[in-house]
Amino acid sequence: MEAPLDLAESVALVMSYPSRIKLAGAWCAIALGFAIPVSTAASNLLFALVIAFFVLSGDFRGKYRALAANPAALAILLFCAAASLGCAYGAGSASEKMASLGKYFTLLMAPLLIPLLAEPQHRIYALAAFCAAMLLTLVLSYLIYFGWFPPDLLIAVRERDPAAWGAHNPVVFKLHITHNFLMAFTVFLLAVAVRHLTSLRLRWLVLGLSILAVGNVLLMVKGRTGYAVLALLAAFFIACRFGRKGLVAAAVAVLLLGTIAYQGSKAFQERIDITIAQAGAWRPGQSGEQNSISQRLDFYTNSIAIIRDHPLFGVGIGGFDAAYAERVRGTSMVFSSNPHNQYLMISAQLGLAGLLLLALLYFTYWRQAARLSEPFGQIARGMLLAMLLGNLFNSFMIDFTERMFFAWISGVLFAELSARRVQPDPS
Repeated sequence: MEAPLDLAESVALVMSYPSRIKLAGAWCAIALGFAIPVSTAASNLLFALVIAFFVLSGDFRGKYRALAANPAALAILLFCAAASLGCAYGAGSASEKMASLGKYFTLLMAPLLIPLLAEPQHRIYALAAFCAAMLLTLVLSYLIYFGWFPPDLLIAVRERDPAAWGAHNPVVFKLHITHNFLMAFTVFLLAVAVRHLTSLRLRWLVLGLSILAVGNVLLMVKGRTGYAVLALLAAFFIACRFGRKGLVAAAVAVLLLGTIAYQGSKAFQERIDITIAQAGAWRPGQSGEQNSISQRLDFYTNSIAIIRDHPLFGVGIGGFDAAYAERVRGTSMVFSSNPHNQYLMISAQLGLAGLLLLALLYFTYWRQAARLSEPFGQIARGMLLAMLLGNLFNSFMIDFTERMFFAWISGVLFAELSARRVQPDPS
């Protein structure tokens, strides 16, 4: 009887109170991967639980060592510190400044997750949870597209994007921009998985799912950012697979895929044609008409003017609304609190200094991704490329789902660096 007692005592010792709290935090982080593409409320709740479990699990010396040994985490902390300083000047009320700062502070999820996801299997479970949510989204989107969705649920889904919803744009949990961005990245994740799975049957299954996801992005949902991200990630995947020789193949593959989508998908063709027509018809300062491309081009030009007036340190965190309102006062141009370009947004808020810090964050991300084991390094670089491109047409670091996803997957992937370099504190 002594041996079982010794074993039980050992298990009890290992699974001490802080260890169990840390494990609970890890499972909340895993669940967050499923929640982010599906539910804003669940994402906020799980994020709050992650914060609570991070604090309650103790071992702050070990957490400090884990973060200090992780350049990606340090770059995030530096960026958030600079954003905090941006609250000290410029227009905007205290509540506006805190609201704007809080969006950037979502990035702090990554340093919080890094100590909680020290175990490799937890990081794999987290990525699997995200893929499960996106595959659920994929199935439901196809059901909507073919008219097989349960009628009683249609009303709830339609409310998410009532102006652009239906079989011609079968979004489910998120609006079309977010849906297509996440689905394009899911295609990339599934393609990477195909290369690394050992079971031939599983490889064929995942390959089939990735092809269905490509069809969802290009042929069904009207998210132009998703089109561009899918093309970039396809090129990156081919280049990684075949090296420099793959660059030509990647370019040919992307052009071929785009041509097939343009000829075979009315939705894809319509979005491309509308984009070209609206961009060609744009006249500066005359975007009172409601079309998204003309308005975005005015957002860009007005934001550039704000940056030109405040080049070094910008108008401060929380000051963009007042600065933009002043720019469009007395014109027919539409007010916006979002220039739909993250680089213009950060430059307007924090000036050239803020843009350089953002560049440093992304540069560090890219460099440190090379130190991750495969396929996680490739996934991290693919995520960064998707964000870099998406930020040209959106402000993804202030858009809820995209900023949550970037912070979450950064914590999941870069936890490996800390786990590799820092041994757990035996106390």
